[in-house]
Amino acid sequence: MRTIKLLLVLTLLQVSLKSCKQPSEETSASNWSLVLVDSLQVEHLGEMMLLDISPNHELFLTADYQKNTYFLIDKKGEIFSEINKSGDRPDSFGYAFSKMSFWDDHMVFVIGSKGLKWYDLKGNEAKFVPFNPDYSLKGILRNTGSGPILLKDKENTKILYRGGAVKGKRTAPGYLEKIRGGTLIDPETFDLEHIFPLEKDSRFFDGKYYDDGDLYSRIVLGEDFIYVTYDANPVLYAYEKTYPYKLSFKKELKLINVNLSDGIPAEYVDWDLFVEPSKGGIRSLQVDNKYVYLMYFEGLPKERIIEIDQLYDIDENKAQAEEEAEVYKREKRMKVFTLEGNELTDIKLPDFLDSYLGFIARDGFLYFNRAANNETEEDFYTLYKLRLEQ
Repeated sequence: MRTIKLLLVLTLLQVSLKSCKQPSEETSASNWSLVLVDSLQVEHLGEMMLLDISPNHELFLTADYQKNTYFLIDKKGEIFSEINKSGDRPDSFGYAFSKMSFWDDHMVFVIGSKGLKWYDLKGNEAKFVPFNPDYSLKGILRNTGSGPILLKDKENTKILYRGGAVKGKRTAPGYLEKIRGGTLIDPETFDLEHIFPLEKDSRFFDGKYYDDGDLYSRIVLGEDFIYVTYDANPVLYAYEKTYPYKLSFKKELKLINVNLSDGIPAEYVDWDLFVEPSKGGIRSLQVDNKYVYLMYFEGLPKERIIEIDQLYDIDENKAQAEEEAEVYKREKRMKVFTLEGNELTDIKLPDFLDSYLGFIARDGFLYFNRAANNETEEDFYTLYKLRLEQ
């Protein structure tokens, strides 16, 4: 029965995806579409999300954060192994500062509060480098896209990870000058090198104050460049891959129907965490050997936020349900660029593709989690493989 249902769903998805073209004159092209190539179904009760794909494409790395468990899944949808390193066990990594990712075809790794941890594919600890207390990147609730990346320069391999807000008050003089878009971590010593200072012509220097999520970068490694962008600053930056990591080019982004951050209101500038739900922004940045992909989303209308806030005082459950429904119906879009930063298209993503947990681009294919079913609890997880066609 499930096989028949899945085949029917796939047929409908193919029709829907091929018709998902951008009719607006606001975009640079309208003859692009997403085509479903394949899908993978895994028996699992709970929330699962895709984190990474092994270099040889044999295994998918997923996580169920509610269960503090990572899963390695083969191409048939079978669970190859489970990795649970939560709690006080000796081989745990502590609080995760990054997603878990593949180091190579035989190991995964994670940046944790105990240090750098490597595990083999069965979950056995393979290597450990103690934590560097100078790693001061703040935690943030907002999803920020890709995990740590391996940057290889001649004989050296560094871990390249996002940068962002730093310790200290955002009102302190020179606070913005300390922020970097990227961090290089030596995998042997946990020594740090902070790269990509905020560009002086970015809107972060407009005299307003921005929350931590606005300042966190989305960062990916392409064949020739490192691409960086920020939630509240709609610009795609491309930097050289070798020291001194100079800016090669930048492209202004036109985000459709997005309310960008206007900065933090004066009464909240001293808050450690400030979230403006009406604000849209950049969700995820990806690159492969063909294109750069940038996924972004609409914010909620401010007047609707006021209505929901008032409802919270009356019926919290109803307010939460209405807020989730409002978020769900907001548009999620994806821009596609050449590797030189020239925009090719801007398409609306169909609702059945998850937009919150991001996606992975690999060798011309896009891998998306299926959107969550908020009405019925399901005992399986679905991953879609798609291709962009013109």
